[in-house]
Amino acid sequence: MLSSTLDILRIRQYFNAVTAARTFAAGVRDDAHFLDSVRHALLPLPVDSWGTEERRPFDHLPRVQAGAAQRRHWGRTAVVASGGSGALASIVGVARALEEARIEPCAYSLCSGSALFGFPLATGRGAEEVAEFVLGLRMDECSDVDWPAVATLLPRLARGFTGLLRGEKLEALYRQWLGDVTLGELPIPAFAPVWNVEHNTVEYIGPDTHPHLPVARAVHMAVALPLFFETVPLGRDHYYDGGTVDILPVTPVLSMSSPPDSVVAVNSFYPHEFHGEDVRGWTGRRGSIFLAAGQVKTCQHIELARRNLALLRREVAHVELLEPVAYATVKGIGLYAQFLDTRRWPDFMRAGHRAMGRALQSQSHARAHAHAA
Repeated sequence: MLSSTLDILRIRQYFNAVTAARTFAAGVRDDAHFLDSVRHALLPLPVDSWGTEERRPFDHLPRVQAGAAQRRHWGRTAVVASGGSGALASIVGVARALEEARIEPCAYSLCSGSALFGFPLATGRGAEEVAEFVLGLRMDECSDVDWPAVATLLPRLARGFTGLLRGEKLEALYRQWLGDVTLGELPIPAFAPVWNVEHNTVEYIGPDTHPHLPVARAVHMAVALPLFFETVPLGRDHYYDGGTVDILPVTPVLSMSSPPDSVVAVNSFYPHEFHGEDVRGWTGRRGSIFLAAGQVKTCQHIELARRNLALLRREVAHVELLEPVAYATVKGIGLYAQFLDTRRWPDFMRAGHRAMGRALQSQSHARAHAHAA
């Protein structure tokens, strides 16, 4: 019994539980709007007015310009996006800027929240159409609480309980919009990590591994955050969001038979360059051990992301890291708030457009300067 209690991995789980509880309490204290967001999503009322009325976020933005030489410089360009719930609406803006520059991505490697926006882009839908669809979503229409499972949680000793929310509504909405198109039929290859619970492994779903998997089901699998959403069955196994393990999925694009010349990497989950939180002076603060616990909670996750970014930079000639949405936006309960409340999504899209536009412009200026020299 003592050996099991003091197991190093269990100790880490204790730290995680305490950290999560403190993060939630601090988030609710600092953001009174969050509980209202939860109530709107989980217990909607007929009088509720929620979501965003904005459907065309790019109408008044200056267009991105790029010449033939610039397009040749970028060559085959892939987009790799982190998780980060609604903050990853920013990749719709990235796609819009690439459209304006007449650069079509050769692949999308998506993760968690970015799957909501990236898989539709991979079907060939334009950024404007994708924006209009996702900005019309209401989270109370995309998921519902499994109230019978919640009500019988204690009597059944949690047998069969895999998450608070069902995701079938979300999948049905995407299927209604996209039809039965499968990963193997995508005009632009798209991938996402998913976590196999039975075997405790990460798999990368995509056109090569799961050609017959409907895109709508792929979206559902990719966003099924453990405990928040129920698992998604596929074959004999059950899957959750693979971003719980791999938040920057570079493996699929580096494994392509024709690797990209350039990669646009979008980070909307961790601080700049996937650095960790800076808690210098932690031993002199109250609750020092809890500050250390917060670092323990993310240490493996963020280290893998840093290594993946380094690998990407080593293997690909040109890597452009974009960070259009500040880390503070998705820190703590912000990850859930930006999923449940879509009102900031248009701003995130515009931020992605600006970030991609600056990247294209800076490359143009760099070449012009080199030519003049």
